[in-house]
Amino acid sequence: MKTLKYIWTLILISACIDEVPYASDNLQPNALVVHSFINPDSAIKFDIARVSNISEPYKWISDAQVSLKRKSGVENFFNFKSDGQYVGNVTVVPNDSLKIKIGHALFNGEILVKVPSKVKITRVDTMSMLVGSVGKTKAFKIHFKDSAYNKNYYRIFGIKTFKKYIFNGLGQKVDSTFINERMSIGSSDIQITRNIYNTYTTKELLFSDEISNGIFNRILIYETYNRQSVKDIVLDKTEIYLENISEEMYVYLNSRNAHIWQQSSITQLPTQVLGNLKSAFGVIGTYTSDKYIISN
Repeated sequence: MKTLKYIWTLILISACIDEVPYASDNLQPNALVVHSFINPDSAIKFDIARVSNISEPYKWISDAQVSLKRKSGVENFFNFKSDGQYVGNVTVVPNDSLKIKIGHALFNGEILVKVPSKVKITRVDTMSMLVGSVGKTKAFKIHFKDSAYNKNYYRIFGIKTFKKYIFNGLGQKVDSTFINERMSIGSSDIQITRNIYNTYTTKELLFSDEISNGIFNRILIYETYNRQSVKDIVLDKTEIYLENISEEMYVYLNSRNAHIWQQSSITQLPTQVLGNLKSAFGVIGTYTSDKYIISN
């Protein structure tokens, strides 16, 4: 009787269960993805695709209408090249105001952006530093100039170039090649720690001049991992990059870094990557940049 009672209980429970329909992979937004990072020192391009599943190839768009107009110029149209890339012949300068138009069946709108002021690295001081969570490491104090009139947002990162030697059977150097490596960096400066999104990345740091504009323009960073020179791999040079980025690009990069980190977390859902396009994904951002080379 006890066994029969359990069987009837299981039958009644199963009768109350509703099947949840499986979410098909085909349920994806029918929208565009647009990316453009506009810099006065580089050719301007737009990458346009349709949203696709992670297992699908890119769905490049070849029939969009793209144009860019400076505040004091004429409307310049961009031509489709290949793989969703649109290129044009137009030059912008720092502090330019730009009106960008994108026309397509899935998106039709105007985006207004401004190019930030020019940023200049004036000096980089190198030193040894003792960091609690890292130990003894190399630090860089970066001095720079920008416009105190504007509210500025920055991205900073570094690239190390190593020379790798190739030896023959007798231990003689016969050839060499160069290896570029993105630096792992951190900072305890208040401008950096105020941006909580910096906890999600080690390859770049983002900050604003909200508390320092017009007072001081310097930032101290240190390496969180320092590859040591060995017999066959020797440091050749270190390049420090500083970018003055638009607010739209600042928000996009912060949310993107969080999204990438959280994808590998079992306790957090990925943050939505934020852009400046209504009814489309991606971002159109602007930036100026400078780099400082430290030869070994």
